[in-house]
Amino acid sequence: MSQVHQVCGRVWNKILRENDMSDLEGARGRIIFALWGNDGVPIKTLCEKTSLDKSTLTGIIARLERDGYIERKPSETDKRSTLISLTGKEQGFAKDVQKVSNRMNKIFYKGFTDEEITQFDSMLERILANCKEAE
Repeated sequence: MSQVHQVCGRVWNKILRENDMSDLEGARGRIIFALWGNDGVPIKTLCEKTSLDKSTLTGIIARLERDGYIERKPSETDKRSTLISLTGKEQGFAKDVQKVSNRMNKIFYKGFTDEEITQFDSMLERILANCKEAE
């Protein structure tokens, strides 16, 4: 699994660079993708959605904020909490994200039947659930 993760990450980053989307490489992309689905969330929620620990996430958030992709806002309901929101700069990538994702899926699932893909995805979900439970 480690080798699959490493190689797929390199292929994904290569595809991003080929499409002038290198700002979405690695954990930066995971954070932006997580915020696309649910903007204005506390760091704890981003930790859960990205599977990154808080100390790693904090540093990446600082760099994304410096680069103009996100902003931090105090929560109106919980003054101890800071919410992370997208600024709109990432919208330049929106039109190409699906194309890049489709290309990666074609590489990943080459030679698989639809049934095999469904079974594999189901097994991965179970593995993820088991690991989260053990965490």
